[in-house]
Amino acid sequence: MKEHYYVALDIGSSSVKVVVGEKFHNGVNVIGTGQTFTDGVSKGMINDFDQAKNAITDTIKKAKIASGVDIDEVFVKIPIADTHIHFTEDAIRFGGEATEITGEHIEELLENVRMNDSAGQYETVSVYPVSFVVDSLHEVNDPKDMIAEESLAVKAGVVSANRTLLINIVKCVEAAGLTILDVYSDAVNYQHVLTDAEIELGAVVIDMGLDLTQFAYYERGSLKYANSVGIAGRDITLDLVDEFNTSYDEADQAKEQYGHAFFDLASDEEKMMLAQNDSGQPAEVTSKDLADVIELVVEDAFMAVFEDLAKNGINNVQGGFVLTGGSANIRGIKELMQDLVAEKVRVHIPNQMGARKPEFTSAISVLSSGIMFDELLEYVTIDNYDDYPETDSQNAVNDDQEAQPANFFTGLFAKRKEENELQVNRDEDSYEDDYNYPDEDSVEESQADEDAADDEYEDYADDDAEIRSERPEQEPKEQGDLGTKFKKIFKNLFE
Repeated sequence: MKEHYYVALDIGSSSVKVVVGEKFHNGVNVIGTGQTFTDGVSKGMINDFDQAKNAITDTIKKAKIASGVDIDEVFVKIPIADTHIHFTEDAIRFGGEATEITGEHIEELLENVRMNDSAGQYETVSVYPVSFVVDSLHEVNDPKDMIAEESLAVKAGVVSANRTLLINIVKCVEAAGLTILDVYSDAVNYQHVLTDAEIELGAVVIDMGLDLTQFAYYERGSLKYANSVGIAGRDITLDLVDEFNTSYDEADQAKEQYGHAFFDLASDEEKMMLAQNDSGQPAEVTSKDLADVIELVVEDAFMAVFEDLAKNGINNVQGGFVLTGGSANIRGIKELMQDLVAEKVRVHIPNQMGARKPEFTSAISVLSSGIMFDELLEYVTIDNYDDYPETDSQNAVNDDQEAQPANFFTGLFAKRKEENELQVNRDEDSYEDDYNYPDEDSVEESQADEDAADDEYEDYADDDAEIRSERPEQEPKEQGDLGTKFKKIFKNLFE
C-alpha cells in the first residue's frame, strides 16, 4: 500500500513553498519540501499569473525530487489579508430517535453553516467549531460516538476572504496542473503552533513575512480574531537601502547575516563592508548600526499589531506572544518583543526535519489542518492507504466549478467528500485484491513487529505534535478548512 501524503501549497509574500508530509502519531512527519522565489506573488496574492504559475510548477518539481512522491493534489493556504471572521450557530434534529453521532453528522452540520452563510463579495473559506452541544445538555469539543436523541448543535466560527483573491489563486494553481483538495485560512492554521495552555489562556501568533505581518488571537480553545498589517521584512530592507546608500541585495544580505532587531544587544564588534550606490569605495557598517534602523521598523510593525488588537477589545493576552515567519529569523526580535510586553514571548521554529525555518510554519500548519479535518470527519482512520484515480463524476464536479465560479468552494468540498468515500471503498477492496491472508502465526508475528515499531517511536514527538496531542479533534479545519498586560511602550495604550 502507498502512503497517504498531505501536500501543502503556500503562496507567500515573495516565494512559493510546498511541504509534503504524512500523519505520524499525533503530529506531522515532513518528508520533502520545495521553495521558489518569484516576483509573481506578493502578500499571498497573484501579481503576475504566468510567473506565479511557473513558480508553482518549479516548486512542485523540487518537492517531488525531495520527497519521491508524485504530486497532483494539494491543500492551499489563504492569507489573512482582507479576511472577515464571525460566529454563528446551527443544528441538526433527530426527532427523538437515539442516534450515535458520527463524522457524517459533523460534516453535515458544518456544511449547513457554510451553505447558510451569506455570500456577497466574500467567500467562506473555513468553518471551525468553537463547541458542539448534544441535546442542549452536553457541550463538548468532539461529539463523535455520543448518543443524541433530539439534536446536535454547533457554535462555529466562519472565516471568509475576498472572492477575487481566492478565484485568482485557484485558477493559477489549477493552471499549474494541480487539483485543490481543500483551502485553509492562515487565521485557523496558526492554532497549531500554540500549546494547550496558550490557546486556552489567550495568545497571539504574529507571522512577519516579507510584505505582510499577519496575526491571530486565540482564547478558550479557538480563534477569536485575525488581521494583518502592511509593515514587514521588505520595509526593513528598504530602510537599510536609504540609510546606508546601498543596493537592495546588499541591504537584504546585511539584514540576514548581521542584522539585529534589538539595539541594546547589538554588537559594535561585528563589522561588514557595504557597497555604495554612488561610490567605488564600500562603507564599513556595524551590527549596531543596522540595529538602529531594524529596531524602528520591527517596533512599528509590532505597535501596529498592538493597536489593532486594542481597537478590537483585545488588551489582556495572558497566554503570551508567539513570533514566526521569515522575518522572525532576525536576531533580537524576541528580545525586542519582550521589551514591549509583559507576557511570555517565544519564537516558533518547526521541528520537522528539512523544514526547520520559521518561514515554513504556515505550510506545515496547513498539513496539520488537513489531518485534523480528516480525523474529525473520520476520513482518516489509518496512516496509510492506496491512492485512487479520478472518476468521471469528479470531472463533472470540476466542470460544474468552471460553470459556476461563485460556488467553486462549495463544489470543492463536495468533491473532497466524494473522493474520501471512494477511498474507503477502495481500502476495503485492496485487502482482498493485493494480499493473501496469512496464517495465524504470521498474523501474530506481524502484530509483534508493529508493537515493537510503536514502542521504538513512542517518544518521537516534536513540539508541534505535543501541542496537538490532546486537541487533534477540537476544531476541524474543514475547509480550509479561520498574561496580564502589555508593558513599557505599549502599557499606556492598554492600561
